[in-house]
Amino acid sequence: MIIVKHNGDRVSFKPDKIAETLKRIGAKQDLVSHVVQKVTSSVKEGMTTSEVYAIVRKELHKENRCIAHRYNLRSGILKLGPAGFKFEKYVASILQAYQYRTEIPDAELPGLCVMHEVDVVARTESRTIMIEAKFRNKFDDTVTLKDAMATWARLIDLREGSKAGKQCPYFDEAWIVTNGRFSDRAHQFGVCKGIQMIGWSRTEQSLARMVDHAALYPITVLENLKQWEFEAFSKKNIMLCREITAKKPGPLAESTGIPLDLVKSIIDTCKEIITMS
Repeated sequence: MIIVKHNGDRVSFKPDKIAETLKRIGAKQDLVSHVVQKVTSSVKEGMTTSEVYAIVRKELHKENRCIAHRYNLRSGILKLGPAGFKFEKYVASILQAYQYRTEIPDAELPGLCVMHEVDVVARTESRTIMIEAKFRNKFDDTVTLKDAMATWARLIDLREGSKAGKQCPYFDEAWIVTNGRFSDRAHQFGVCKGIQMIGWSRTEQSLARMVDHAALYPITVLENLKQWEFEAFSKKNIMLCREITAKKPGPLAESTGIPLDLVKSIIDTCKEIITMS
């Protein structure tokens, strides 16, 4: 059975990939088997991956609402676009949950030669990290060798600027985080230079696995969340379902302007998403 990807490539339909994704997001084996069976019987020759994705979502909505929300991760991240700034805030929130201290600089940082925009600065007790957040409007879009080389050049110039006494932290390392993919040459260059390459589905460094492992789902996985509601949460630097569950309904409704009943419903749904086992 051949299906068509977003970029037009024709590939074999692989039910095992659907099963792997469902297991990763916490689906029980009986649900996995049921959905895979339903999807396999519904897929037709020449269908697009988007159509297959819609079939999976339809079956999940019938069987398990929370798993359906979790399965929305890819589309939820796309809703953080198109400019990418919300993606930077989302990356910062993920790293905070992994015990990094993060900030998004409000101005460019001085290198030895030129000023540089740095998307996210992350810190541990012993390391300071420059992070490039590469948002892609399509998951098949790539971070190229040119992108990886530009990140390396930026790191070197910022390091040299710091050594020369400019008002810039010394960066011990650089990461590139993307919801897309790395080209083979970009990945090869990044590994060679010691850049952490975190893409959507790279086995060794997977953004999807980082999210699923700690249930760090963006609030945009909530299908009924309106754009103005998302913007209201974003202005308060609330990007994760996990962050919403830590809030009291009353103060959250007051600070965001979202009706109290709706805030309570959002909190309850987010609790279900992050605590299900």
